[in-house]
Amino acid sequence: MAFPGSTPVPHRAGPTHRIGELELTEHRFRVPLAHAWPWSHEGEAAPSASASETIEIFARVVTRHDAESWGEPDDRPFLVYLQGGPGMPSPRPLTDSGWVRHLARAYRVVLLDQRGTGLSSPLSADALARRGDAAAQVAWLEHFRADSIVADAECVRATLTADEPEKRWASLGQSFGGFITLSYLSYAPDSLLHSWMTAGLAPIHSSPTDVYRSTFDRVSERNLEYYDWYPEDRSRAVEIAAFLRDHEVRLSSGERLTPHRFQMLGNHLGGNSRVHGLHYLLESAFAEGAGFPSERFLTDVGRAVSFAGQPLYALMHEAIYCDGPGVSSQWAADRIRATRPDYSEEADPLLFTGEMIHPWYFEEDPALTPLADAARLLAAKDDWGHLYDLDRLARNEVPVAASAYRPDVYVDFDHAMETAASIPNLRTWTSNSMHHDALGHNTEEVLGRLGEVLVESGALSESPVSVPSR
Repeated sequence: MAFPGSTPVPHRAGPTHRIGELELTEHRFRVPLAHAWPWSHEGEAAPSASASETIEIFARVVTRHDAESWGEPDDRPFLVYLQGGPGMPSPRPLTDSGWVRHLARAYRVVLLDQRGTGLSSPLSADALARRGDAAAQVAWLEHFRADSIVADAECVRATLTADEPEKRWASLGQSFGGFITLSYLSYAPDSLLHSWMTAGLAPIHSSPTDVYRSTFDRVSERNLEYYDWYPEDRSRAVEIAAFLRDHEVRLSSGERLTPHRFQMLGNHLGGNSRVHGLHYLLESAFAEGAGFPSERFLTDVGRAVSFAGQPLYALMHEAIYCDGPGVSSQWAADRIRATRPDYSEEADPLLFTGEMIHPWYFEEDPALTPLADAARLLAAKDDWGHLYDLDRLARNEVPVAASAYRPDVYVDFDHAMETAASIPNLRTWTSNSMHHDALGHNTEEVLGRLGEVLVESGALSESPVSVPSR
């Protein structure tokens, strides 16, 4: 049975540019807003949408030209990159370095902007408002989950390989991109040569409540590790939170900076590299010596805690854990936080949060307040389509190499390993020290180890990336 997106679609190629040894060609594809539903909605009514409505999908194809590259570019298979998020665009290369350069040695890398992000019919509060009331907005948003992204990817694959429409490609899924990979393996496995997956083994056997119960534990551990490095920040964070409780401090965008919104800075804790940025931010709080937060601090905090330009992340984040009818998030993160007094805004030490989404986001962030009614409906929604076919995943034949990191605050290690154990031909490489951003921070180590896994599985004859010598 063919996946509904596995046919070429209207397409136009754009300009080609060079960055060092990398050649980047722009492509735009016209795909249905509502794909004919795959197995994820078999026997269910499709959400309301015009059968003729289409959206534009943007992708940038990267080819590498140097003596180290494998063969001629046109002979290399495509590899689609599935970005993390939800709601984040694909990377924009600034140099001919990093993981894109490494993998472009062996593949033509397709940097796909997932629907609603980047240049792929970007979703905004204004675009949502044009859909009608909150119920109409939710009906539209249902088309922005992993199953629809997979269908878009299939349209792109079939179009790029129009001379051989059944030709397979490889994939690399980072974070949420790994979740999409598991949907791909569920609904269109015959289109995949093999898959690389980094920090993206979705908790396919866990409820949204289970997910956040675990991630609050991981974030707590990371907070305490951070305070071991920077013990002076323990009192500093408590002092800032107390000041924000007692004073009306406003960000440059006009809204009040509340203590619980200040705790959102815990997003810095989710990586090997950016974690230290939290220290530099906190040390600037009272740098002007005037007894109230400095302009620099408020500017940096405002940038870090706003969802301006990426409302899809806030709206759909808990929905990525809702697999099938009868499952609703019901503000899972907020419910778990309510049971955790250690995350109180008056606690000492003050614990910063991670990527948890709370209903007050839609009351305090001007970028989200127009979407509050839609957010409430999404949290209550319990008639989602399936994101995964667990029976098919249990029969998986596509070689997959996946990394999982024990201290990862975004994708819980135990849940990830439970998923890995239930999928044949999926082999893992794990680390006790790396974090969620290791693909960018420890590029050669991660890709080198996963390349070795794919060679051992027989998917590759040799790895395009070597593990760096110590």
